[in-house]
Parts: sequence; structure tokens; C-alpha cells
Amino acid sequence: MRVAPIHAFVLVLALARGATAQEMGGMAPMGAQPGQVAARPSADSLRTAVQVKAYLASVANAIPDLSGLDLRGLDLRGLDFHKANLSNTRLDSTQFDGANLFSCDLTDAIAPGASFSGANLDVATLRRANLHQANLRKASLFATIIEAADLSGADLRETRIIGLLRKANLAGANLAGANIGADPGNQSMGVMRAQFVLADLSGADLSGANLYKADFSYARLVGARLVDADLGNADLVQTDFSQADVTNVNLKFADLDGAVFTGATGVASIRGLADARNRSKAIFDP
Repeated sequence: MRVAPIHAFVLVLALARGATAQEMGGMAPMGAQPGQVAARPSADSLRTAVQVKAYLASVANAIPDLSGLDLRGLDLRGLDFHKANLSNTRLDSTQFDGANLFSCDLTDAIAPGASFSGANLDVATLRRANLHQANLRKASLFATIIEAADLSGADLRETRIIGLLRKANLAGANLAGANIGADPGNQSMGVMRAQFVLADLSGADLSGANLYKADFSYARLVGARLVDADLGNADLVQTDFSQADVTNVNLKFADLDGAVFTGATGVASIRGLADARNRSKAIFDP
């Protein structure tokens, strides 16, 4: 069965979150039955990492509700927050290294300088989250919604990303060696891919990144570093590569309709340019 990329993305989210949607019918007390939503604890009861760990244990397999709380600066490394509601939560400089945040809701979370190194953020929602200068190195963000999030200056080196990053701010972010490429041979419901439509990656470092089949249409990569990056089969419709370093970039079968490369360095070393789609519609220096 073939499924369009955007539909495949939505389908995976629906399957992963379908149980949650059914479970959201009513609020249950702490120690609720599996699948129910646990009561949101008072702010005074969760001031330390020990208290947070105790709360997570007390709700067993229920869905933790930590929305709107102040968890700034806590060491929460390695904890299991599976499906937790962390929307609007203060997480400045909080440590989540190695934590399980699968299917968590971090909508509008405030987490500048927070660390998610090696954390599992698959199927999580980070819409409009403030992750300025956050550390997400080697984290997993598969089928993750990161729409309009602030990841400016964030560390995303060697991170696995297949998600929706429409209008996300990744200016100055470090994505060197990140694995953002689609894997057609490992997605039975259709090819899911990273979508950076209208995102800002100005000054970002994507050197050596796997960006195969990613969608950067209408995105800004002004002054970005893309040395040795793989953009094969990517959608680069009206993508702005002005002043970017595209040395040894692979553009084989990429769609360059309206892409701008004025002032870019390393253009002569681009690989696969002759095989790129709509090559004649791209804009290069004379």
C-alpha cells in the first residue's frame, strides 16, 4: 500500500497516539488505572527531582500531567515520562539526558538551555516550544511535531529527525552529522521524511548531514554550512542558499525549482547537479 508522505506522517501519529486520544476522556486521581490521566500535582509538591520521580512512580501506567509546572534546573536524567503532558511547563536548563519522552506533549514548553542528549522524543509534540540553545545531541525525534519551535543555537549533532518542522527557527543550530534522511526501505506505510518548509536555518551547520528526500521548500539556509551534506532527492523549491557553503553537497535528483545559490561557495564541487530536477530554474551567480 502506498501512502503519500504527509498522510503517512499523520497515520503514524494517529496509530501511536490513538490510545491516548481514547484515554483523555476524564481526569483520574493519582494512582489512576493504566490509560487514564493522572491528576495534576500542586506546584509545591514538585520542587525537586526526587519528588518528580516519586510522582511518576505513583501514577504507575497512567498518563502523567505536569503541565504548567516549574521544573527549571532539575536533574531528570533517565526518567520515564512516557506520554506525559509537559505543555507550558518551565524547563529552563532542566536535564533530560537519556530520558523517555515518547509521545509526550511539550507544546509551548519553555526549555532554553535544557539538555535532551540521547533522549527518546519519538512521536512527541514540541509545537512552539522554546528550545533555544538546548542540547538534543544524539536524541531521537521520529514522527515528532516540532512546528514553529525555537531551536535557534541548539545542538542537534548526530540527532535522528523525521518530523514536521514547518516554520521552525533553527538559525545557528548545529546539525552536523544529523540523520534526517528518509528510509524508504524501512517504512511499510509509506515514506515519511523531515519537513522544513518555511523554516529558518540561517547560519546553521548541516555539514555531513543525511538530508535525503527532506523537504526544505521555501526555507532559509542563508550562510548555512552544508559541506558534504546529502540532499539527494530533496525538495528545494525556492530554498534560499545565499552565501551558504555547499562544498561537495549531493543534489542528485533534488528539485531545484527557484532555489537561490547567489553568493554560495563551493558550487563548482556540487555532486549530482546535472541530474537535479528543474536545474535550469535555479538561480546561480553568473
